[in-house]
This record gives sequence, structure tokens and C-alpha cells, in this order.
Amino acid sequence: MAKSPKYQEKREKRRRGLSVGETQLWKKVTDEIEPLPGREVDMDGADPMPEPVATRPFPDRASPLVFYRNDESHKKFHQLEHGKAAGVDKRTMERLRRGKMPMEGRLDLHGFTQDQAHSALKRFIDNAYSQGKRCVSVITGKGTRLTGEIGVLRQMVPHWLNQPHLRSKIIAFTYAPKGEGGEGALYILLKRWR
Repeated sequence: MAKSPKYQEKREKRRRGLSVGETQLWKKVTDEIEPLPGREVDMDGADPMPEPVATRPFPDRASPLVFYRNDESHKKFHQLEHGKAAGVDKRTMERLRRGKMPMEGRLDLHGFTQDQAHSALKRFIDNAYSQGKRCVSVITGKGTRLTGEIGVLRQMVPHWLNQPHLRSKIIAFTYAPKGEGGEGALYILLKRWR
């Protein structure tokens, strides 16, 4: 059985050309070699060597890398108040107010100084937010004294929650129901972590 003419044709192998770098390397190698007697190669017919491409020198000192965070602490936010939140539907706010949302974390500030409480609150909110928690509680204690003054932490925690660093992570807060701490505890609804 005879093969068809298309199979009888001798196939030509395709060869890729040498890159500029390969050509330069080959030139260096062949410049140092003397051909065997009677086997000289005519290099006059070869393509001329291209000029080397200039590269930019590396700077003496690299510029510092700048990392950007998805941090909204530079934005202006409206002031949060107990039980009020823009952008939260009534049903969610009512569930938060009644303590019907599952609490995913709790911070008890009883016995803390003001500085300790502020640091602990920042750490707690940052950690809860980064872990994707949605609802947490902070217990300040009522702090009522014989003179009828409101406790320092009870006054300060809502103020701290409105500071840009924390406010950027919080949607709303409300006092706990009376049976669960009343005004001595706050339920905080956190934004979803992105």
C-alpha cells in the first residue's frame, strides 16, 4: 500500500531563532575557540550582533513600601447614640435592644481603671471585628454612688465607641435589658469584616 503524497513529503523541522542573549553568549563562546584545520566557518554571512540594551541601574536605596489597609477610621461618622442607628433595619435594632441576638463575645470592665478599660475595649473590639463577630457585650457596671453620680466607665465607654478607630467598626449599640445589666451593660453590633 502506497502512502499518499502528503505523507511522502519531507517535513521540515521548525527551528526557533536564538534570542539576543543566546546570540551574545554564543558569540563569546565562539570567539575564544579556534576551528580545526580545514573547518573554518564564514561568519561574514551571519546576522550582525544587535547592540546591547541599556538597563536602568538599581537605586542605592529602595523606596519604602507603603501598605494600605482597608481602614475607615479617617472617615467622618455620625455620632452613635444608645438605641439609634442609621442604616440598621428596625427588626435588627429591636432584636439587639431586647438581647435576642446571639452574643459572640463579652468584656467585663469591673475593677478596671479608666486607662486599662480604654485599652481593653480597643483590643476587644478590634479582635471581635477581625474574627468576624457581629454582636458583643461590654459590661461597665452601673457605677452609681451614694451621691447619685453615674460611674466613669459607664459615661466613657459610649464616648470611646464613637472615636474614629472604634466607630469605623461599629454599626450600633444599645443598653442591655434590665434583667441582663440594664444601663450597666452595652450590646454592640459590629460591621461585617472585609
